[in-house]
Amino acid sequence: MSESFKLFRLQQIDSELDKSFLRIKEIDRLLADDQQVRSSQLILDHAKKEQFEAEKRLRLAEQNVKEQRLKIERSQAALYGGKVTNPKELQDLQQESESLKKYLSSIEDQQLEAMLEMDEAEANFSEASEAHAATELQVAEQKDQLSVEKSELLLDIERQQNERNAASANIVPTEMGIYETLRKQKNGIAVARVLEKTCGACGSTLSAAVYSAAQVPSTITRCSTCGRILYTG
Repeated sequence: MSESFKLFRLQQIDSELDKSFLRIKEIDRLLADDQQVRSSQLILDHAKKEQFEAEKRLRLAEQNVKEQRLKIERSQAALYGGKVTNPKELQDLQQESESLKKYLSSIEDQQLEAMLEMDEAEANFSEASEAHAATELQVAEQKDQLSVEKSELLLDIERQQNERNAASANIVPTEMGIYETLRKQKNGIAVARVLEKTCGACGSTLSAAVYSAAQVPSTITRCSTCGRILYTG
């Protein structure tokens, strides 16, 4: 087994580990993210506030109508009760009664408008409640799936780390040191496969001497351009 192959195999395992750790990091971010639920909660809170305000306006309108009707009843009682006989006073009472009835019509319109606003606010609150419940359920299901995926990834990582330990046991310390240093310097990719006499990592064409040296199994050869270890396959 060539030295470059050992390092290439280790590179494959490390790349799998990198992907697993990166995905777990992303899963942890998604599990901690409650933006969807918070957004739907804000919409629900706003709808609830609008419903409360609409209900308050409706109660006020109903109270105004009730009070106005009592005023009309008292005016009518004074007008037709027989206690007032003075023509001028009767005329004044008649005018007052007409004025009260006109104002009643106006505030009854306000009451009707308040009732329509209340109906709309209740519908909006009901819709927001259903949407919020659906969002909570959807997010909970997504997080359950992510938790399952994370558990599976942790098992994969354990297996991959065991494979890594076995693979690295056959690599001499000096070459392992070069490999680890390159991993840090080259964004996790220390070994590049040679593809048609070019470096699979940086794409540089290899000289005849470098390509020939890379095929020697007992030594490791590095790309003269990017410095990565070459594996000819």
